[in-house]
Amino acid sequence: MTEKDLLRRTSRSFYLTIRLLPRCLRADITLAYLLARATDTIADASTAPVEQRMDLLRAAQRSLRQARIEGYDPHTWIRFQRDPSEAALLERLPHLWASMQVCDVPVQALIADLMDHVLEGQIFDLVRFHEGAGPLTADERERYTYLVAGSVGEFWYDLCRLKLGDYDTGAPDAMRSRARHYGQALQLVNIIRDRNMDQALGRIYLPSDDVPRAARQARDWLGEGAEYCAALRSGRLRYATLLPALLGFRTLNLCAAQESGDLTPVKVPRAEVRRSMRRALPVWWSKASVTTVARCAAG
Repeated sequence: MTEKDLLRRTSRSFYLTIRLLPRCLRADITLAYLLARATDTIADASTAPVEQRMDLLRAAQRSLRQARIEGYDPHTWIRFQRDPSEAALLERLPHLWASMQVCDVPVQALIADLMDHVLEGQIFDLVRFHEGAGPLTADERERYTYLVAGSVGEFWYDLCRLKLGDYDTGAPDAMRSRARHYGQALQLVNIIRDRNMDQALGRIYLPSDDVPRAARQARDWLGEGAEYCAALRSGRLRYATLLPALLGFRTLNLCAAQESGDLTPVKVPRAEVRRSMRRALPVWWSKASVTTVARCAAG
């Protein structure tokens, strides 16, 4: 199974984004995504002992500059998976890890730095939610969303600058901050969407009283994501990068309308995803339309 096949099977929305990117970005972003998704699959292997999962994630951190993950046996971890796509991803992980080591040196450094943050967030998650653990504090949630998603936004920005050069019209510090907050927004949307199911499993990322404030924060950060997109020179890149924000706004709207206590996470229907893609087409030709399209999605 190729990386493209794995991406399509393990990510519905991210696959749409990546296939729209300029060709020079696709392979590196696909590799980074699949590595992070594979270690997340290990972290979420609920039938595997927590200590075993943490040990492997720490071994992966130690192995970031090596051709293989210390002590990793795919067959040991595949048996914990019921999803064939995730099993295939874990079987492919040694190849993906070796591929990271043969990237161009600057790209390798960016992916390794990203994976260090992501692994730290996954380990934090396992350590923090021991039996009987209380809800995350606001500071802990800020740290967690940065490690597992804000760092992805920074990686995205740094890789685009590396590969595309002068690809935006914004100030570098402001753009990197917007990219970070955009990533955190998407993770916060996931936390809001999944909070009832997570709470039933003993993981309270977001207490009920904090949901309205978190939703406002997510909307503000998605707005920063739209500002980030509006500063991009490439229409193709604007379009690809804005789509997750549009789906994030729609997910928040669906969450707000969901009945209290419903354990089933909301999901944007495929027909709505396609409509969002059509409505976003003007941003391909016009920077000015980004604000209009984002405001429409937010409402």
